[in-house]
Amino acid sequence: MMGGRNSAGNMMGGMRGYYSDTPTPIPHDDAREIAEDYLKSLNNSELEIGEFEEYSHNYYVSLVEKDSGRRAFEILIDRYTRSYRPEPQSMAWNGKYGTMGGGMMMRGKMRGRSNNQGMMGGPSSTEMNISSVEAMEIARDFLDVVYPGTEADEVLAYYGYYTVMTTKDGEHYGMLSVNGYSGDVWYHTWHGSFISEVNEH
Repeated sequence: MMGGRNSAGNMMGGMRGYYSDTPTPIPHDDAREIAEDYLKSLNNSELEIGEFEEYSHNYYVSLVEKDSGRRAFEILIDRYTRSYRPEPQSMAWNGKYGTMGGGMMMRGKMRGRSNNQGMMGGPSSTEMNISSVEAMEIARDFLDVVYPGTEADEVLAYYGYYTVMTTKDGEHYGMLSVNGYSGDVWYHTWHGSFISEVNEH
């Protein structure tokens, strides 16, 4: 419309330009390579890749202790930029591996109580005040109110918290985390929609 140009032509040209620049998600093989390179960078032979899932916003990866089978911590790989970072609850609530996500450190409050189970040397024991059964009950109560129609499916213990996988209509839907000491719930809203599992080797 400005400068005597055809407004329709400008609009169409702008639309073509926008969609031609829309990034393409990285494929599973690339995401797996990023995860494996990150794992190698930790120089910790006791860890291996566990759950590996693709969502509309990112890839979700959990790292597991080989000997104990205990979940260590969780990271996200951006589907478009290839960048990776630790999950928020894995930084804030992880009592053993909280500083492994790129050396980031954080202190804070957890809904009115001091984060004594956080990254800076809190309890790393496998024993938490809240059991896995109680964590599932907390998750179910939360889902009934906030995400009715979804169900708590599987609970995975980390150091300081649990991550609970959720389902809807019998299909994998998402996940939430329950603090193992306070019972606080942190739903993983950052994933987007579930797409698929990433097949292992």
